[in-house]
Amino acid sequence: MRTTLSLKIPKRSVTPLIAVLLLTGTVSLGTACDDDKDYSRREHIEWSNSPEFEEALTGTLHIPVRASKEQDATPFKRSIYIRSNVAYQVGFEGEKEESGELPAEEWLNVDEIKRGVRPGIDELVLLITPHTESYVERKGCISLHTDVEFLNEFIAVVQGFPKYTKDYEGNFDWLKYGSAEPLETRGETPIDSWTADQKKMGLESTPAQEGGTAYCYGKNGYVKLGDDVGHGANLLTPYDPGIRNDTAAMVRFNAIAYAAADGTKDNDELTVRITGGRQFADGTTEKTVRVGHLDPTAAELPTAMWKNSQQEFIIFSHPKNPFTSNTRMELMAGKYEMESGNTRIFIDNLYVLRLKWYDFEELFGKLPWEQNAPRH
Repeated sequence: MRTTLSLKIPKRSVTPLIAVLLLTGTVSLGTACDDDKDYSRREHIEWSNSPEFEEALTGTLHIPVRASKEQDATPFKRSIYIRSNVAYQVGFEGEKEESGELPAEEWLNVDEIKRGVRPGIDELVLLITPHTESYVERKGCISLHTDVEFLNEFIAVVQGFPKYTKDYEGNFDWLKYGSAEPLETRGETPIDSWTADQKKMGLESTPAQEGGTAYCYGKNGYVKLGDDVGHGANLLTPYDPGIRNDTAAMVRFNAIAYAAADGTKDNDELTVRITGGRQFADGTTEKTVRVGHLDPTAAELPTAMWKNSQQEFIIFSHPKNPFTSNTRMELMAGKYEMESGNTRIFIDNLYVLRLKWYDFEELFGKLPWEQNAPRH
């Protein structure tokens, strides 16, 4: 099939055009440019997900965030197929990433071109870097350019999932209070005292009964829930009315409980609650998870503390319990007032991400109704 992102341009203008397309957002899902095709010409170059060239393409190549849960961090390969009767060169250019995990151009590389796997058809083997951290979508463009004037192909590439709230950055790099060291409390700042711009991000924390104070603190690059005198705290994601139009979403975050330098550990139970309409796959709206503890003896603790701390949940809109404009996620550490013990939990990379049906197979190897999820 012919990609909908073909453009008739001379070879000399390919590189700057890719940059312009990416920066302006012209290369995007559903962009149709087939009117630019010259179907009468003998020279051709086109691509498909399969060597049979039978399936219809949308113009966008969707890349899984990882090969499998067992190979989270292992680079994996993905093939597409090129049908052409002219010589061509392959390039990739990525958009700047929001997550900062890797420079955008490094997450996809051309590993090999297998010539003539079928008559007139090549296999283009791509080497993909897993997107195991924030999952926030990253985009790029594969260019197939030739020496034939006006004969070039551009394939939009997407890996990951869009955020619901565009202005909200869930990696918390915008918080710069005190130290990044989790054992250091000097400088950490209650949510009520954050700057006006930080409050506009839409995060909220419910004040405890005692004194009307929310014991949610901004630190240097992440958030702390709870304090050292028996107060717990919650954190609510921003509102996004757009979620009411969808069927499923992913909530993902990193969470780790406090442990003192002498080895004393806080409670590590975190309640994950959906408010305002929706449910988990099993029909519930609340789950309690044990998040584990940081290792206070670890070298480079501000980085090491997050190892194996990732949590992710799929939430569904059910006919009897649908998404609404008020749907939010709540993370609750302990209780607002605890009779004994503390529950201090650190949170980072808190995102609510939009999912489509094909994401289930790519993420979990199953469609949602095969996982006992509500079917619509």
